[in-house]
Amino acid sequence: MKTMNGNSLPRAIEFSNNGVSDSLTGAPAPKTFFDNLAREISQSQRNSQTISIVTMKLLPKYRDAKKLKITLPKYSDQSNLEFEKDLSITSNCIKSNMRGGDFYSRLAENGFWLCIQGNLEEATKAANRIDVKITERLKNLSGDSRIEFTFSEWARNCDINNWIKVVDTQFFFESVGKASK
Repeated sequence: MKTMNGNSLPRAIEFSNNGVSDSLTGAPAPKTFFDNLAREISQSQRNSQTISIVTMKLLPKYRDAKKLKITLPKYSDQSNLEFEKDLSITSNCIKSNMRGGDFYSRLAENGFWLCIQGNLEEATKAANRIDVKITERLKNLSGDSRIEFTFSEWARNCDINNWIKVVDTQFFFESVGKASK
């Protein structure tokens, strides 16, 4: 831990990967997610299937979601450790409650993206199913975090890069969707 004027500084929330998986949560790395997404979109185009992206933003309870910036502020080491534990629990719940063919990644310091084979209604059902498990686990352990979701369905005529920009903007700036407690 770095020190400044004799005071220890809180460490940042861990967010790194080895190209295969996130070092904290074990979630697949972003490159894996985007490679899988490109294949899924290509297959969706050929088979006239729908896919959606659900973003899950984990927010510390002590933060106002509307004021969340791109990165989390640096709180005490204990707060960061508790939040990292919540991130790991969230990742495990996502992994164990996803349907075959769906996939996810940790794409931000405090959040995950899920690719769901299906329309927005199916994506919402999947997110609700996962949310129930996460909320149950977090409530039993720390109770200090909550989740906000955004939903986006890929339109067949939409440019992939533009769609990713829309999803990214929703994730970082437009807290829409259900927030669990």
